[in-house]
Order: sequence, then C-alpha cells, then structure tokens
Amino acid sequence: MISPIARTSMRTRAINRVMRSGDHHFHSPNGMHLPFDTQKKGFKFLYWGSCAFFSALPVIAAWWQIRKGNGNKNY
Repeated sequence: MISPIARTSMRTRAINRVMRSGDHHFHSPNGMHLPFDTQKKGFKFLYWGSCAFFSALPVIAAWWQIRKGNGNKNY
C-alpha cells in the first residue's frame, strides 16, 4: 500500500515530466533572438572592450581615491 504522501510525490513528478518534455526549445541561428546584430564586424571588439572597461572601472576608481588621499595636489 502506498501512502498518500508518496502518491502525491509520484503525481507531481509525472506532471513535471510531461511539462518539461514540451517542444519549447526553438532553434535561433546566429543570435536572431537578440535585439542587436552579432554578425557585424566590430561587434566582438565593442563587446570585449565594454567588458574590459566595466571590469577595470572599480580598479581605476580605487586607484583614483587612493591617489587623492596621499596629499598629492598634482592630480
């Protein structure tokens, strides 16, 4: 005999299996689902350049604050 909790658990798994097996994954070649064109020549440079800039921005800000705090007036 199966307990009511086990039956509920089995029913939930069966429903999830059916929901996950749907054909909701569609093919989108060359980034067609994105709101910008990834096939342009300068896209990779703009992308990696912006990644590098925004990654370096906290370091540059910290350097600027440390440099200001040393009493150096030549900034």
